[in-house]
Amino acid sequence: MIKNRESAARSRERKQAYTVELESLVTQLEEEKARLLREEAELHKERFTQLMENLIPVEEKRKPPRRVLRRVHSMQW
Repeated sequence: MIKNRESAARSRERKQAYTVELESLVTQLEEEKARLLREEAELHKERFTQLMENLIPVEEKRKPPRRVLRRVHSMQW
């Protein structure tokens, strides 16, 4: 009976240690996930900025003035 109690106590200790180890791993993975999400957001922001710079030039080229033909009265009728 004493050996059974000691065995049960060791089993509970192993289970507790395993639970603590898993909780530690969960915390570590959550921190890594948050870091990776921040990096992804930063890269997405940089890529968007580069795309916008390529799509919209800073200085727009001026269009040449449109030539319009007009009737000129060169002589009287």
